[in-house]
This record gives sequence, structure tokens and C-alpha cells, in this order.
Amino acid sequence: MTRKIPYLSDLYQLAAQLELDKEASIKALRTRDHRIGLACDAREDSTRLLYWLQQVSAQRPANEKSGDTWLSEAAVAYMARAIAIFFGFTAMMSLLLTSGKGLVNVLVFVLIFVVLQFVMSCFSAWAMFATVRGNTPIALPMNPVKLMFSRIYPDLRYFREAQSVLRITFLRYGQEMGALFTIGAMLGFLVVLALSEFTFVWGSTFQLSDDLAADVTNFMALPWSSMLPAATVDAQVIVDSRFHPALTELGQADIESMRGWWPFLFMSLACYALLPRVVLWLVSRFYFRRFIKAAFIAYPRSDLVLARMKSPIVETQGAVGGRHMTLGKSRGLSRRENTPPDGRFFLLSWAGALVADRVHEFEEFAAVPAENIVSVGAGPLAEDKEQAKKIADRGIDHLLVVVKSWEPPMADLADFLAQFSDVSRCTVYLLALPRRPVAEEKMEDWRNFSRSLQFAVVDVRALENI
Repeated sequence: MTRKIPYLSDLYQLAAQLELDKEASIKALRTRDHRIGLACDAREDSTRLLYWLQQVSAQRPANEKSGDTWLSEAAVAYMARAIAIFFGFTAMMSLLLTSGKGLVNVLVFVLIFVVLQFVMSCFSAWAMFATVRGNTPIALPMNPVKLMFSRIYPDLRYFREAQSVLRITFLRYGQEMGALFTIGAMLGFLVVLALSEFTFVWGSTFQLSDDLAADVTNFMALPWSSMLPAATVDAQVIVDSRFHPALTELGQADIESMRGWWPFLFMSLACYALLPRVVLWLVSRFYFRRFIKAAFIAYPRSDLVLARMKSPIVETQGAVGGRHMTLGKSRGLSRRENTPPDGRFFLLSWAGALVADRVHEFEEFAAVPAENIVSVGAGPLAEDKEQAKKIADRGIDHLLVVVKSWEPPMADLADFLAQFSDVSRCTVYLLALPRRPVAEEKMEDWRNFSRSLQFAVVDVRALENI
């Protein structure tokens, strides 16, 4: 049974497979993908594409598998989880067991295990909000999760079109590691509390009053004070546990009084360090599912795969007096499979690059309705911009632009495409001269041009005849 949600490894394998498909003939790709499409009963494009990837991968010899990774993502994730728990456990035990005279400074404890964790959760929440809004948040140059992924996937360039998925993945794993670190710290806290004699004190070089300490602890305990009054700090405990340099010995009554801190500190760990991480992990997991499905079907050239899976095979048959094209009738071909992929596609022929009667010669444009094919760039730019506004108002998911490969990129085209600010994806097709492939330097010129456009995803492809 085909999974409905792709994994990050599936996206990596998809990119690698599409790179390999560039070397195969269009006829072979059409035959292979159409046969796979007939056997696929999934309705969502992401599920159909995932089924296609599984079938293509199963058909390839073991020594020709595409997108092989150095390590399994699941295996590395399990190791990272164990390491996070271990570090949290040892960090807590180190703080509690190495404190002088068995006295643990509450302020140091709260700073390391509560305040620092809460601040990191706030930063993660801001980064997640920026990612969901489509912005690029500022990230640390040395990201542990990014380092982990560089050990899993040999070539991170395959993710260049899915940066938002990578960012939300980093955030998801980051929240999980942070939550497990806190769980390890809480386990260490309970173990040391049960097996070792230590107590909590508070003190600082700053002149902090007992009243200020009481106000801060009461404020921090607001989320649970009504349900768990035992997990709050009594004013007398604050007075008794204030550390003085002249303090050398503690009586048993003092020790028992100072231990009144531990329920409050344990709840602070759970409320301010663990809970935000768990909430952010759930949110990032939700958005990861949305982002990975969108990136899977939006990856450059995946639309061609879906079109080949859904479209019937075109066969050339000889006839007396000439040649004609007929649609091959395949048994079990449903009406849905005769239709192009879902989505609002619009095709623009710039400066007469592609005449209307030649559109049917290219399988790349099988998903574009006839009424969504327009020729622009031959008249005044003002008229073209006016026409662009009318086109943009119709709502477009994917803009296709055909240009002449032998001409250099022009500022007029950039000005024209700037009218489509609400369109997220654009594909520029370079029409080659007859029997002459598009030169690599021309491709590079147009790639540089595409990077200046405002679209979230821009792909540059050579236009091949059927």
C-alpha cells in the first residue's frame, strides 16, 4: 500500500531519479510512466507521484539505485534522540552532584534548564512563524541538525528547490531534541533527588531582596499554582534558603525547609522547558506534512511525470497518402486519466517563440487548457503589462513561459513577469533551433536571469519535441 505522506528521503530520491531521467528518451519515459499510471488508483498527485517513485525504484537494478544515502534518516534520528536524553541526564547530574557542600544555587539551575530553554523555544517559534509565512529566518551558522543531515544525504543540492521543507524539518528535529534533553534532565533530577543528599539555596552578587524572589517565583508558578499549591515556594522557604558566604553548617530542619524548592523547580522544567518544545514539535510536524506534499509535486519536472501517467500514449501510424497521429486506446483507461494534471496553468509565448498550432507537439504543455495559451512580447510593453494584469486576475498556480533560446534574456521580459507577483512557480522553456540543442552557456544565461525573478520556484528547461 502506497504511503500518503512522503518522507524527506523520498524527496531526495525523487530529485535523483529525475536527474537520471534526463538521459532517457522521451518515448521510453512516456511508455514507462503511462504503464505505472494505469496501475495507480490514488487520486492525490503527491500519492500518485510517490507510487511512481516506488515503482521506478523497484524496477532499477540494485547497483543502479538512485538517491542512495549514506545512513538511514530513521537510524540517525534514533541515535540523536538517545544522545539528547543522555546529555540532558548528565548535565543535570553534573550540576547537582558537583555543587559545593551539596548546595545547588536555584538561580543557576533556573538559568540553565528553564530560562535558556524557554528562550530557545521562543527563537524556534519565531523561526517557524517566518518559515510558514514564506520568509527565510536567520539561522545559526553551525546548526547541529543541518550537520546531521549532511551525514545522511551525500548531495544536499537535491534540496535546493525545497528549502522551506528543510527548514521546517530542522525545526521539527530541533524541538524533538530539545524536548528529549529536558526529559533527560528531569530524569536526572529525580534520580539525584532520590539517591543523594543535596539542597537548594539562592544567592547572587546583585542585591536581590526576599520579596523580589517571592514575586518572581509566584509569577512563574501562576500556570499551576491553583491546581498544585504544593509546587509553589513558601515565603519562609525563600527566607531560609538564602545563601550567605558565612554559612558553614546546616541543620536537618534547614535542609528539609530548603528542599521545598524541588516541586517548584520540577514543575518549572515541565511548564517552561518541556511543554513549549512539545507544542512546537506538534506544530512543526503538522506543517512538515503540508510542506513535504507541496514540495513533492512542485519539484521541477515532476509535473511531466504526472502528465505522462495521466495522458494516453501517442502513436504514429502510417496511412496511404501520408502520416497521421492517433491516440492509442489502452484497456482500463479512465476518463480521469485522459485529463491533464490538476492545477491552474498558463502558457505565455514570448516574442512569437511558439506559434499556437505547434503547442500540441510538446508534451510539456499537455496540462494547459487552450484558453490559457497567450502570445505576448510582440507589441508595446504597456499593452503587454495591461494584458498581464488581466491574466493574473484569473488566478494562476504555475506560469509557463516559452522563449527563444538563441536570444539573450531581456529586461522587457523581467518587467512583464513582475506583474505576476502572486504566482509562486514559473517554468521558463528555451525553444531550440531545429536539430540544434540548446547550448549550455545559453542555459546558464537564462538561469542567471531566472534568479532575479520574484517567483518562489523558477525552473529553466530546454524545450524538446515529441
